[in-house]
Amino acid sequence: MQVMSVFRNWQMKAMQKNLLAIEHVVMCISDQAVFSKRDGGDGWTISEVLGHLADFDAIFHKRARCVVETDDHPASFPDPNALVIEKGYAQQDALDVLAQWKSRRIPYHDYLASLPGDEGTWERPHHIKRGGFTLNDQLMLTAYHDNDHLHQIIKIIRN
Repeated sequence: MQVMSVFRNWQMKAMQKNLLAIEHVVMCISDQAVFSKRDGGDGWTISEVLGHLADFDAIFHKRARCVVETDDHPASFPDPNALVIEKGYAQQDALDVLAQWKSRRIPYHDYLASLPGDEGTWERPHHIKRGGFTLNDQLMLTAYHDNDHLHQIIKIIRN
């Protein structure tokens, strides 16, 4: 097994574990007042963080399909703050938004898991502002992105 294939398998498992970890943390919140808190006082609520994760899993999934199935180049990323406001995640129940994220994570993960392991697929670059961004890069970003926002949720809970 090639080294990148091993790392890819770890990242795919991390996608599943991160979803379970974030779900567990959110489901264990007993003080409902925590859901109205904002990161740093003026940042996102937990519902907004979860909505952002849902939005970007949908975006990542669409980008992956575009790179693998077409010769089109994915558009640049939308403004995450604008999406969170536009979709009104702050006014939505966190558990409902968590369910939205799960409904987007599973098909994104399953799509990536269905791809062949050849490096031609995984190393084909996206042509975006960041340069030669590949599916391998996107997979690593997804796992990091989850962990970054798990930390943000924990920070909201602790404040």
